[in-house]
Amino acid sequence: MGSILSRRIAGVEDIDIQANSAYRFPPKSGNYFASHFFMGGEKFDTPHPEGYLFGENMDLNFLGNRPVQFPYVTPAPHEPVKTLRSLVNIRKDSLRLVRYKEESDTPVEEGGKPKVQYGVEFTFDADARVAITLYCQAFEEFSNGMAVYSPKNPSLVSETVHYKRGVSQQFSMPFFKIDFSEWKEEDLNFDLDRGVFPMVIQAVVDEGDDCLGHAHVLLAAFERHVDGSFSIKPLKQKQIVDRVSYLLQEIYGIENKNNQETKPSDDENSDNSNECVVCLSDLRDTLILPCRHLCLCNSCADTLRYQANNCPICRLPFRALLQIRAVRKKPGALSPVSFSPVLAQTMDHDEHSVREAVRDQPRPHRRKPPIYHLTFKLCLCYCKKTLT
Repeated sequence: MGSILSRRIAGVEDIDIQANSAYRFPPKSGNYFASHFFMGGEKFDTPHPEGYLFGENMDLNFLGNRPVQFPYVTPAPHEPVKTLRSLVNIRKDSLRLVRYKEESDTPVEEGGKPKVQYGVEFTFDADARVAITLYCQAFEEFSNGMAVYSPKNPSLVSETVHYKRGVSQQFSMPFFKIDFSEWKEEDLNFDLDRGVFPMVIQAVVDEGDDCLGHAHVLLAAFERHVDGSFSIKPLKQKQIVDRVSYLLQEIYGIENKNNQETKPSDDENSDNSNECVVCLSDLRDTLILPCRHLCLCNSCADTLRYQANNCPICRLPFRALLQIRAVRKKPGALSPVSFSPVLAQTMDHDEHSVREAVRDQPRPHRRKPPIYHLTFKLCLCYCKKTLT
């Protein structure tokens, strides 16, 4: 298992993807994970075989099926973590379909009704110039660490549109329209066996040689409603940094807060605070894995390790705790930081750093989930890349 930090592997196994499905979950034979993994410069044994620490196991299939070499050298002992530059982010909550008005020259169906066509719009942030392309019904391949998408039909790919750096930019392409009357029902959703993504939005950083290998990819599917209309729903987001793909995962419990004063809620029972859900006094700073609920303070999390192994929010068993210390920066000029699909709604950038936790002596008859540490900015990333 890997993370945003990993040791450099001397070589990468050369495998035949058509003949070997070791990088699909579940694998046809053998194990997907090794017996140990590296995080924050330390080696950890895998306590739960075939267990993805940061989400559902099936999410791993969005990372691609070919291993890549990790481009970073082993960090120094006094600096065990490294922050990655994430230069572009698509706000997935802003993704929507726009139904175009019927025009006199619009093609008509057999019943005489004009065909309804849809366009795609969304909001994105960029710390560099980007080139955005839309793909429909596309296959994914990786070439030299970069994702390459090939649609079934050349008409299902849009022109590439270039944007300058900036926040809260609006993407709209009225001349690229989707006619769902020409789509089969199976084309609306993603099927792992077919390997065809209904919609791919690829934003490639176009800033020169210094930013080669940086991109943001949003994978989406479509949904047909009973009234015949359609909507778009995001599946996953991937951040490609230095030609290495990372999955973006949401952290549940971090709120978007502006500098403007907010009106108090009329509902006294509404949970708009940042206090720990157990003691209701200290600030919550500990993330529960793999459910990713940020709901505990450091003290309560340490106590929970001895008393119960269930998340107090969803009641599911947890396997690890991740302690976070957040520092808010003053708003200013754009800086090369990562964006999160949860947090990117404001211009304030939160820099999260995690302090190393020292394991206490184990108490009798109680096995404690390990506490890991790593440094990240606004997103928790996972990378499947190393062979151990």
